[in-house]
Amino acid sequence: MASLQENVKDVCKLADRVIANPSINPYVKFIELPSVKPHVDGAAFILGPLLGGGLIAWLIKKVIGQKKEIISLQEKERMLREVIRKQQAVIRRLKEEREENRRLHMQNQEKIKNLEEMLQMLEECIKKLKAA
Repeated sequence: MASLQENVKDVCKLADRVIANPSINPYVKFIELPSVKPHVDGAAFILGPLLGGGLIAWLIKKVIGQKKEIISLQEKERMLREVIRKQQAVIRRLKEEREENRRLHMQNQEKIKNLEEMLQMLEECIKKLKAA
């Protein structure tokens, strides 16, 4: 009960100080009161490990986040390499098709040349038959 009376007495003194000088922050001065200070120190003793635990939890979360980001980057890199590999395969196939088309074109040109020569021979034969 005496502690409660001391608390009330200290709060009343603080109220008088704040009324006399309104620039005083009552919350800062309240913590400095002799009847409140032991409770605040006890809270710091309890909050210290909690804040330290929070810091450790934050660090663990940060490390896990960085590992996930690294894994994500590795996965993106792997996917990029796979896309490049597929593009190169398509380019190779197109080159092969182009070479095959070129070869077929050359064969077709040869066939057309042979057919033109055959047509000329037949036209010469027709001329000779008409002349005879």
